[in-house]
Amino acid sequence: MDVTAHLGLNTMDVTLATWPNLHGDWSTTVHPTVYEALALHAALRVASKPVLLCPPG
Repeated sequence: MDVTAHLGLNTMDVTLATWPNLHGDWSTTVHPTVYEALALHAALRVASKPVLLCPPG
């Protein structure tokens, strides 16, 4: 089975990883990417807060 991890953004869909021909229990292969995506999301939230708080100009 081919497994692909996607991150859906407002403007596009980003492919995070693709694992071709996974057999059996593939959760141990995919699980680290899920954690990486959650950490990326958390980092982007923290990084975007100062940008959103700064007045334009």
